[in-house]
Order: sequence, then structure tokens, then C-alpha cells
Amino acid sequence: MAHSKLVLGAAAILAIPGIARADETAAPSRDDPGVWRLSTGVNYSEGDYGELQDTKVVSVPLALKYKRGRFSVRVSLPYVHIDGPGSLLDTPQGRDAGFGDSAGFDDNGGSSGSDSSGSGSSGSGSSGGGADDSGGSGGGGADDGGASGGTPGGDVVPVTGLTSSRGGIGDVSVSLGYALPLGDTTSFDLSTRIKLPTASTAKRLGTGQVDVTLGAELVQELGDLSLWAGARHRFLGKPAGSTLRDTWGAGGGLSYRLPGGTFIGADYDWQESARPGRSASSEVTGWVNFGLTRAVRLQLFASTGLNATSTDFAGGLSLSVRLN
Repeated sequence: MAHSKLVLGAAAILAIPGIARADETAAPSRDDPGVWRLSTGVNYSEGDYGELQDTKVVSVPLALKYKRGRFSVRVSLPYVHIDGPGSLLDTPQGRDAGFGDSAGFDDNGGSSGSDSSGSGSSGSGSSGGGADDSGGSGGGGADDGGASGGTPGGDVVPVTGLTSSRGGIGDVSVSLGYALPLGDTTSFDLSTRIKLPTASTAKRLGTGQVDVTLGAELVQELGDLSLWAGARHRFLGKPAGSTLRDTWGAGGGLSYRLPGGTFIGADYDWQESARPGRSASSEVTGWVNFGLTRAVRLQLFASTGLNATSTDFAGGLSLSVRLN
């Protein structure tokens, strides 16, 4: 099963360059070295997820992202700590604070492009890695939030009667995305995310299985205002004897660019539960992203759930440093 998931993810990744070749105008010049960014952060969430006891999750991801033209690839390795009865299906990967480098936007507040929305497509990030990576701050793309990532609270499955405090390396996330231009101010962003099972199953930090998530988003810019909406499907690796199922997710949001290159935004995310018979999560997130220097950006976010099976509260920050 894990092998078939890897094949699926690889096939999706290989399909994206084929789409790119159909749009030669979006191809970067040979002199374009691309942009390397290193990011880290701290993400916290808590909730009872419909049970009696709360589960608290803290994750500290370390991610490396490369973007050239409309292509991007991101690899994230998190440390995670859990206190409570919940088990993780996937580690929250954090929200990507860096965006806009190759879209006519610099960190001192230049002009915006199709990647300047801060939506994670160029992510609340997901954010973070949420119910699936609220990376960027909402929108998805190759980041770990939004349509390809999910809610920032973490994908927690409550286990009645079990409670403990434990921590360790979480699941590695590998994401790849491509923004297909539909006009001067519109893009259709495709993404593939593969979760590699590096988290401990004995500590209930992960499932020990490969997951593959395919996502798509429509991004529309209206001056300094950006709107996005998207959906994703996760092919979930299922441990032996498990009743877990594949899931759908969807989300949308907006961001606004203030003078000086600061962005503010809000996102909504809906995530189908991997457990049959359990209601979907529904969460809203607010965030702000600003430059500390030309190369360094900081993003802060906070979110809350709208029903009993969602995260009660999630929040955190991410710091992104441009390396070239």
C-alpha cells in the first residue's frame, strides 16, 4: 500500500512539469537561479475533539523551500510533542512565512504578483500543517496549509482511556507545486504533498504509513486584495486493521497587502474526518505576515474551530530566511 502511494505521488509530481511545458511564457530564464528559503517556527493547538479530555500538540518544523519561476518544492521535518489522549495521523508542519520572491515582490514591499497573496499558494500554511500542512498562511500550493495542507490545529484522533505526554520526530513532508497562469491576475495552482512515515507509531505520533494529498486552488488578485479557493483529496495510508478512510478537504480565504510589504489575511478550512461516522472539522484562521529585514519574514497566526470535532484553539509563528 505504501508503495502504491509513493507511485501515485510520483506520478502527480511528474505531471506538473508537463503542464508547465504547455505554458512556455511562464518558464523562468536560464539565468534565474531560483530562490532558496529556510524556515522554522512554533505551532500550538489544543482541543477535546468531541471527547472528555483535551489533547495539546506542539510542533517545531524545520523546512527548506526552493522556488524557480512558477515551480516550488518544499521539504519539512518537524519535532512534535503531545500531551493528552489524542493520536496524530499527520504532524502539523507549520505555516510558510516566505512568499512572493519570484512574482515581482521583494521583502521591502515591491509590486505584487500571483504569488504575493500570502495565501500559502503561495499555506495558513498552513499553516500550517493542519488537518492534514498551515503553511503558508492559508492557501495551499506547495506549502502545508490551505487546500493542499489543511487546518492548522493538527489531525488528531482521540483515543478513549489513553493519555500520556510524549514527543519525538514527526512525519516528513515533501511538497511540490506549480502555478498555472490563467491571465495577468489569475492563476490555477496545482500541488502534490507526500507524507513520509518518520514519526513513532509506538508513541502515537503518526500512522507509520505514506499519505499522498493532491490539491488545486484558484487565486484571483484585485489590486492589493487577493482571493483564493481550493480543494484537496488525501489518499490516506491505513495501518492493518484500521477503519480510516481517504478524505476530502476544501478552503478559501483572502489577503490584503498593506504599504511596506505587510500582509493580513483570513482563511476558512473544512476537513472531512478520516474516521467514518465522525463529523468534519471546520476552522477559521487570521494571520499577519511582515518583513523584519529584506531577507527575513515573520508570520503570526491564530485559529479556532466552529464545531465540537475541531481544534478549540491553534496559534503560532513562523520565521522564513531567504538564503540567496
